[in-house]
Amino acid sequence: MVAIKESFSETDSRLKLFASETEVFQFTAKYLTEIIETTVNAHEDCNVIVAAGRSITKSLEYLSPLSIDWRQVNWFLADERCVAKDDPQRNDLQIRQVLQKTLGNTYGNVTSSRTDISLEEAVKEYATRIDQVNMFDFCLLGMGDDGHIASLLPGHRALKATDSCCLVSDSPNPPSQRITLSMTTLRNTKNRIVVTAGATKRQAVLEFRSDPHTPVRIFDPSLVVLDHGASK
Repeated sequence: MVAIKESFSETDSRLKLFASETEVFQFTAKYLTEIIETTVNAHEDCNVIVAAGRSITKSLEYLSPLSIDWRQVNWFLADERCVAKDDPQRNDLQIRQVLQKTLGNTYGNVTSSRTDISLEEAVKEYATRIDQVNMFDFCLLGMGDDGHIASLLPGHRALKATDSCCLVSDSPNPPSQRITLSMTTLRNTKNRIVVTAGATKRQAVLEFRSDPHTPVRIFDPSLVVLDHGASK
């Protein structure tokens, strides 16, 4: 894996810093909309990777239903919790709910790993669908308080996975079993975006700015959107 620069300072051009969480989420929504609009106009459809979590769902709440034809967007989940299809912990359920609330029923297609087959089969089946996309137009990830992105934790062996996606069976946050896209897949995107906000992220932000071996730094983001609460 290739790490980015030795440091990630406040003057780095990839860092966008805002005074409030609201500004973070509004900027992120505008940025995504611009990417999607450009891509749809050029290629008719847009393939994106998106995680769940507060910073992601709050950003998606600021999308505008009138801005573009959202039916052309294919949303692929960066990771999924291995629970029943209708379990409220499901990431795809969170994303569908916020997209429907924000954009109505024409939000496009949300794709995640299946629940009606074994976990091993679900990993392979999701990888097959992921591999059909040559290059994703953007990957939007949040960051956990411990510095994880998707279901890739600091120092975890899954960071070195070479397949398109893999099974994590020892997540410290319940449920312990997750299906996650690999770092190789997450990096195979034109625009790699991390959005995070709030004081609980402060330590993780300090760590990724100074340590090139953290998940965020290995992801090699082209844009990191933060508020002062997370960056001080």
